[in-house]
Amino acid sequence: MKNKKVLKKLMFSIMALSLIFLAACSSNGGKESASNGKAITVKMANQVDANNFLNLGYENFKDTIEEKSNGDVKVEIYNGGTLTTSDETTAELLQNGTIQLSTTSAYGIANSIGANAFNIFDVPFLFDSREQFYTFLEGEYGDLLKKEVADKSNMYLLGFIDLGYYSILNGKTSVKAPSDLKGLKIRSSSANLHLSTLKSMKANPTPMAYSEVFTGLQQGTIDGVSTTTPLIYGDRFYEVNNHFTATNHILLLHGVLVNKDFYDGLSEDMKKTLDESVASYTKHAIDLVTKAEKDAIEGLKDKGVDVVELSEEERKKFKDATINVAKENMDAIGQENYDLAIKLLGELK
Repeated sequence: MKNKKVLKKLMFSIMALSLIFLAACSSNGGKESASNGKAITVKMANQVDANNFLNLGYENFKDTIEEKSNGDVKVEIYNGGTLTTSDETTAELLQNGTIQLSTTSAYGIANSIGANAFNIFDVPFLFDSREQFYTFLEGEYGDLLKKEVADKSNMYLLGFIDLGYYSILNGKTSVKAPSDLKGLKIRSSSANLHLSTLKSMKANPTPMAYSEVFTGLQQGTIDGVSTTTPLIYGDRFYEVNNHFTATNHILLLHGVLVNKDFYDGLSEDMKKTLDESVASYTKHAIDLVTKAEKDAIEGLKDKGVDVVELSEEERKKFKDATINVAKENMDAIGQENYDLAIKLLGELK
């Protein structure tokens, strides 16, 4: 009787092990796929509202990958700051797997994982055009950024977009030269190079959470804001400040990031689908932001805002005023990164 019980237990163990083995084989060697009938969920998060061009880009990615995967991938988008309230938080959520794929700023990546090479994109007036910006990213420096992310975090960097050129809006005076900003409290991100740039422009840089900007402008806590042109228009800051200057001093890079554990767990076919969907998305996102900038300038004019589009001579004054920003923040950038960037940009001219 005892031997029969032992034999029965042994047979049960063998059957259980067989089921585990078969399950492993059917799940593509542990790689995540939807062959078991359950769709793969990709969560994304941003800080903008549903109609913002950044979120519209996310929606484009959702439509693309859900179609390309025949419904094997389902994308959930959490916009309006419902999951993330800062660029650094976005990176943190990506690293711990709360979300699987999103974009965040160069300075957000740099601050989160200590990848100083990203800080080069906060050097004012570094790039001559958006075309040069993306050509630069397609080469050696872009490869360096991808390696930095892979080596220093639980993320991969899959591509690049931008959120537009930085401009300045204020409620006090028309700004055509750095001297016009003297003493004005201008909201800035907490990025060192952003603070240093505004200070060099004679302004009084004032770090403030982006969600507090509208109220700050209303209450006079700040005199103005420095952010991208599409965000200034899209978030209706012109309702409380009416002097806008297209300084175009920084083009705000956003990296497309994916959680490393999630990506590594995908089947090869699913990785290909994801990569192709990201490539399609980045192209569409760049078209969206380019249009958003043009629409923003025209929209501000239609709203009666004092819009200053700098002449080359006026732009040079701002460029000259900020000439030492990189040197003053070289510890944050890294001399080797800076030298490489200047070398590569020189080859593009």
